[in-house]
Amino acid sequence: MDNKILAEMIREKYYEEKMSAEYKLQLNKVIEMEDKLLKNFSKDKWKEYLCLDREKGQLHSIEVDQIIKFVIKFIIKD
Repeated sequence: MDNKILAEMIREKYYEEKMSAEYKLQLNKVIEMEDKLLKNFSKDKWKEYLCLDREKGQLHSIEVDQIIKFVIKFIIKD
């Protein structure tokens, strides 16, 4: 099986998984902190924040891809 296809299958199945309780608690904590921080942002600061958030999302996607590739290499190697 092609590694790209395997990586895509893993990614799709992962996103179908339910969030763990630990993840949900941490997500809620982040949302609360974010809401508090953003409460008084100006329109310009909101634009800056959204650009930053988009770039952080892109970084996270790259990280997930690297983790999947690492796992595939690790499994195939042994």
